[in-house]
Amino acid sequence: MRRSSSLVLLGLLIAGCKDPELAAAESRAKVANELTNKGRVALAEENAESALSFFKQASNSAPQDASIFLLIARAQKLAGNDGAAVLAIKQAEELGARNDPAVKRERAELYRRMGQTREAIATLLELRDAKQLTDDEMLLLARLQAHNGDAEAGYKTLERVQALDPDNVEAKVVEAEILLLSGDEVLAAKLMDRLLTENPTLVAARVLRARYFMQNGYADVALQDLELVPEDASKKTEIVTLKARVLNNLKRYEEAAAVLVPMVDANPRDADLVGLLAETELYLGKVEQAQAKVDQALAIRPRFARALYVRGRTLEVQGDLKAAAEQYQYALKSDPGFAPALSRVWPIYEHRGEKTEAMSALERLFFMNEATLDEKVALAGLYVDTGSHTERAKKLIAEAVRVQPDHPRAKELKARLAKVSSGGQKPGVQIIRKKGGR
Repeated sequence: MRRSSSLVLLGLLIAGCKDPELAAAESRAKVANELTNKGRVALAEENAESALSFFKQASNSAPQDASIFLLIARAQKLAGNDGAAVLAIKQAEELGARNDPAVKRERAELYRRMGQTREAIATLLELRDAKQLTDDEMLLLARLQAHNGDAEAGYKTLERVQALDPDNVEAKVVEAEILLLSGDEVLAAKLMDRLLTENPTLVAARVLRARYFMQNGYADVALQDLELVPEDASKKTEIVTLKARVLNNLKRYEEAAAVLVPMVDANPRDADLVGLLAETELYLGKVEQAQAKVDQALAIRPRFARALYVRGRTLEVQGDLKAAAEQYQYALKSDPGFAPALSRVWPIYEHRGEKTEAMSALERLFFMNEATLDEKVALAGLYVDTGSHTERAKKLIAEAVRVQPDHPRAKELKARLAKVSSGGQKPGVQIIRKKGGR
């Protein structure tokens, strides 16, 4: 019995003596797990700074754990550091998460938020070709392709949805949007009208038509469309922000603020809402409050395009066009497709006599279908002045005259083009002789 007891005791002692490397690895894994759990709690409490600290410490203990880097990406996104979030996702992919569709979706969304449309499209195409996109995601891809200047690719992606479901009304809305981007406004308008006649509560169609009306100078009609959005959808951020923009366009700033303030109070970390409220407060003459909101938005999302844009507006109001242009350029560096910054920076370029830069900004607005009627006319004017893209200029002027027959600038440009066509002076000669610019 004594010998048997001794052997059992010896066995227990041997079992307790683990390999030092194995024991150290288990210890590191335990530490990483504890830190990750603390980070998850901080993330749930929207404490991005603490969450990042915990996750980074956890990654030091488990440098090959892809899941920790995905959590770092979420924390970076919460902190507004989209670029750092993308880097963390790429690190996770290198550690084995490359083929995870959810990871690719997150990367695509981050690219989209950052204004890196080409990268977002490329990532979504990977998912599409692997047959891992939902119909809604396929429609998003089609829209991004069309907005990026490739309407044909957008149609091809759209066809994949419509081939399986010809009656998909959301797909029809995207079709109308691509038609607008392709310049087929008459067909697009008819399709939008038909969709809303048959489906009065179709939110996507209401939003698209409201944007169309606002861009063409009919903000009051756009507001009527938005007022018809069903109540359950009217509180969505997309609807609230568009309605606020329309109200600002109508110079009904107090109403815009009344729409935004409750949303900002309920979502204080929504940089888009905070930035738009900052813009509205600037219109109300509340410069200090606007600047404070800009700082708040940038604290949530550093290099946030709308906040930088509002900072530029503040400087422009104060008469510092040079500093304002710099802020608009920073905004566009952060998000090359941020239409409000493009709409403010091109007149500054034109004021300086930098026609090429002004034309480039207006073309970006035009090809994204974000140019207002006056901006399309301004682009046509630059084309006429520089003797470039004459056919496009004619189309833009014809559209403006059709929509607004008494548009003075469009009528003037139409006359100038007619003179050129009949063998008169070239536009380039006219601009040299013209005093004081346009």
